[in-house]
Amino acid sequence: MNAFNWHSNPTRPNKEVEANMKRFALATVSVATVIALASCSSSAEAPAPDISAGPATGELEFQSWTPTQETFDSIANAFEEENPDASVTGTLSPFEDYQTALQTQLRSGGGPDVFVVQPGAMLNQFQQYIEPVDPYAEAFLGEGWEDIYNADPLSRASVGDQTLGLPIGYGVAGFLWVNKTVLSEAGVDIPETYEDLVAAAGDLKAAGIAPIAFGAKDTWQDVDYYLSLAASVNRDALYAALDGSGSWDDPDLVAAFGLWQQLFTDGVVQDGAAGAATYTDTYDLFTQGKAAFFANGSWNLDMFKNSLDLVGSQDIDVMPLPVPGGSDGAPITGDVTGIVVVNKNSDNKNAAFQLAQFMSEGDGAQLLTDAALDFPVTKDGPSPADLPESATQARSSIEGLISNNLAGYRQVPSAAVNTALGDALVGIISSGLSPEDAAARVQEAADNA
Repeated sequence: MNAFNWHSNPTRPNKEVEANMKRFALATVSVATVIALASCSSSAEAPAPDISAGPATGELEFQSWTPTQETFDSIANAFEEENPDASVTGTLSPFEDYQTALQTQLRSGGGPDVFVVQPGAMLNQFQQYIEPVDPYAEAFLGEGWEDIYNADPLSRASVGDQTLGLPIGYGVAGFLWVNKTVLSEAGVDIPETYEDLVAAAGDLKAAGIAPIAFGAKDTWQDVDYYLSLAASVNRDALYAALDGSGSWDDPDLVAAFGLWQQLFTDGVVQDGAAGAATYTDTYDLFTQGKAAFFANGSWNLDMFKNSLDLVGSQDIDVMPLPVPGGSDGAPITGDVTGIVVVNKNSDNKNAAFQLAQFMSEGDGAQLLTDAALDFPVTKDGPSPADLPESATQARSSIEGLISNNLAGYRQVPSAAVNTALGDALVGIISSGLSPEDAAARVQEAADNA
């Protein structure tokens, strides 16, 4: 609502002032009349969307960084078979390229009909361009449609009392993949404590095998494992800092920066980890049997699809990250893979929502699950149709971590804090930044966000 400030001018003649006052009084009556009429009509609020619950029609443009182009093409084909009068084109780009191009398009009033955002910072960044989907969901899925979804994934697609999109896939991070075959052949036991991990790392390196393959060049990986370490020290302090009610200077969070540093000074990660990328430097190390452990999230289950020829004969499982000085493994963090949203400037919002629905809880969700082996966002969500036998143990173990060792959400809510946190973690391992200075830098970003 705009605010209007009326200022009198004492230098005007009295007659002009009186005339102006009369005009102002008439204007006030007119405005009051308009307000009174508007109060009797729901049109005072934003008009309700024109929703037609029939089959999708028309052309739709989709953009994202996920899934693969091949997987999305299969989803588009299935959607068009279900909706013969609709056609879908999809463009999949690397994440950074996608985010930059999307922002440029949306700022100009354009952009795709349907796109995908991450929960947290990215959802907040693009919120102004997103059409809330609550009325569409009620029209297409019925009253009480929220009950279809698991509460946590749906909450990550919501801001306040509005649902801004529909979640796809659920994944967790902050644990270790472990190749038991490699360990056995090297004569090394699976570590139960951090001290065991340090000893195992030394034995593995002596045998020419990397310990934890860690792509620390990727700040998203660094953030994932810092969050797990911090949650192991003080979960409440961590999430208070994340939501802005606490401070990154909290002594327990400073201590967690120290634990992060220790992973590298104690040599439990491969040499050169600070300059290694997850894809494909450390992914290749692990899938080729050159590393005993791998730092990556549950989405790495897709190696049993994409690299089955390499890992299919290996005994691969997951385990909690051992914490320096602790007896228990670190908790994990979890979040939806993405949120499929409707562009508020789309000319085909009905069909756009139907595509989002198809990917989130329709047949498209099964196609996504079969490709990525993610975990469902709905209560009766799909399981992978053809899960390779070699993946069953790891998937079961991840389900156990989700049930018993989940600290909370994974994506940092503030883009500025997320960037500062990633940079601080790199600074600790690359340029000698102290834990105290790292915490101060992140807090400064939080204060200025």
